[in-house]
Parts: sequence; C-alpha cells; structure tokens
Amino acid sequence: MADREHRTVFVTVGTTCFDALVMAVDSPEVKKALLQKGYSNLLIQMGRGTYVPLKVSGDATLQVDHFTFSPSIADNMRTASLVISHAGVL
Repeated sequence: MADREHRTVFVTVGTTCFDALVMAVDSPEVKKALLQKGYSNLLIQMGRGTYVPLKVSGDATLQVDHFTFSPSIADNMRTASLVISHAGVL
C-alpha cells in the first residue's frame, strides 16, 4: 500500500462517560468509513468510560489508539484532520 498523508480523527468525550459515542466510533462500520475517506489514524479520548476501544481496525490499516485523560487535548485537536465530540445525551 502506498504511503498516504497522515490524517487523524480525534474523538473526545472530555471528563464525562460517554461509552455510546466511543463504541460507535470503534465499530467496524465507522472504521471502514474513515478508511474510505482517507483517514489513517483514530485517536479516542475516552474519559471516565468503561468501554475500551480495540487498538486495531478489522484489517489493521487504520491505526487506533486511546487514552482516558490528558492535562491538555489542545495539541490533539490542533493536529487532527477531524474532531468528533458530543453535544450531550438525551
């Protein structure tokens, strides 16, 4: 596979617990869609959640990583090609 531009999707739930969002972006369907759109990395900030994302995609071409908290996510947001967050829960 030819090298492609490093494009990261950063998902953040802040200090909350939002397992539904983390589980959704960790799904094979979403990972496949991200690959099809040209993204190479998925970084998930999972907050207080209990669901732990898988570190690989189905075919291991999307690099997946996660963490709970960081003193600052400003650099993650600044360097990401796409940021996904939540706007609350109904």
